[in-house]
Amino acid sequence: MKRLLIVALSVLMALGVFLVSGCGGEPEPPSKEDLPFYQEDPVYDFSVEEARTLDPSSGQYVWSDELVSMLNPFWLGNVVYNETVMLVDDGESISGKLLFTPKKILSVRDYAWDVEFTEGEDFTVEGNIIVRTENSDIPYLTEANLTGQELPEGYQVVSSIANVETDVVMMGATIYTEGSLIYGHQVSVSYVYDPAEAELGDFKTFDAAELPALKAKLAAGEDVRLGIIGDSVAEGCSSSSMFNREPYLPNFIDLTALALNAGYRAAGKTGEVTVGNYALGGMTSEWGAAQAQVDEIIADAPDVLFIHFGINDNGSDFSGMAYGDNIESLVLRVKAALPEAEIVLIKAFTPEIMSYDGELFEDYWAQLDRIAENAGVWTLDLYTQSLTMLSTKKYMDVTGNGINHLNDYTSRLYAMNILSMLNDYEA
Repeated sequence: MKRLLIVALSVLMALGVFLVSGCGGEPEPPSKEDLPFYQEDPVYDFSVEEARTLDPSSGQYVWSDELVSMLNPFWLGNVVYNETVMLVDDGESISGKLLFTPKKILSVRDYAWDVEFTEGEDFTVEGNIIVRTENSDIPYLTEANLTGQELPEGYQVVSSIANVETDVVMMGATIYTEGSLIYGHQVSVSYVYDPAEAELGDFKTFDAAELPALKAKLAAGEDVRLGIIGDSVAEGCSSSSMFNREPYLPNFIDLTALALNAGYRAAGKTGEVTVGNYALGGMTSEWGAAQAQVDEIIADAPDVLFIHFGINDNGSDFSGMAYGDNIESLVLRVKAALPEAEIVLIKAFTPEIMSYDGELFEDYWAQLDRIAENAGVWTLDLYTQSLTMLSTKKYMDVTGNGINHLNDYTSRLYAMNILSMLNDYEA
């Protein structure tokens, strides 16, 4: 792990030279010489116990800089760490798909990164498919379970959730739960892949023209305040830390701050990156644009404000115009009071798309593109890359609740994208 950490932190030391490279365009086919995180013979020796400590004053786990290696954008290297997969019994095999075809499996562990499974004994690999062996202890669900039928012992379908761990609600044809029925039946797979054989064009590349003021502050090692407003995804659901469960991983905006602070320490800088989170589960853009929320943001004065709305707007059938008006009102009023603040409009990672209106999402994201024509405003597109990913994987591989929340893997994906906005890893 120390070798991986040195690679990660040496790249993050580029915080001191953020503005030296030009704009990113269409990525060229990668070769190993061009990959900042290329590893000839990587090993997985990440110890959860060594990487986190319990803060007795807050009761929360504090992660060390060793986590940074797992926040390296995997599309800039040849290793994917802890990609989550749910194995499902379809009557013929118990299996699940990885995003890429592995050249070498480094580790297959449970959701908590604690229990490790053995290749050949617990699973086999066929192309990009992980197949459970007959006598394996790897958790799995059946296709019937995913539609609320014949649930494993300890879980029940109810009309409303009273017990977070045991209760499951049907949302259309799919299950919704914050309990272990979903996250506890995902495994975490770390593996080597060949980037030259992968479709990587939808993942974020560095553009020096984005967020110049924030990059200048980071390069100078100054104190930086990250702000975020939005829905439950922005608030941190379903990151394991928010629900006080293993492995206690922070939400994506806190992960971003963790990586940036690691870069500061590696570069000998004394500044600190902190977070103001004004998001609240269940909220829409209309709530976000209300004066109370605008006042809270202005009072906190973040250097950059990330805005993450759309999922609840879609569920509430807000029109594209109504959504756009709300976001634009929020942006313009914050910019009027904080003209130096920069703003990033996030196109959300897709929820379970059969439960939402995909065309409406496209209308929302077109509105964000329009608003981003204002000075000091940019978009970050997780939606397109999520659709690309889910052309290979299934939604139950990457969700924390089955319907619209991130799990720890997709939370790290968000952080990787934000870090790719801020750091030219390839410089």
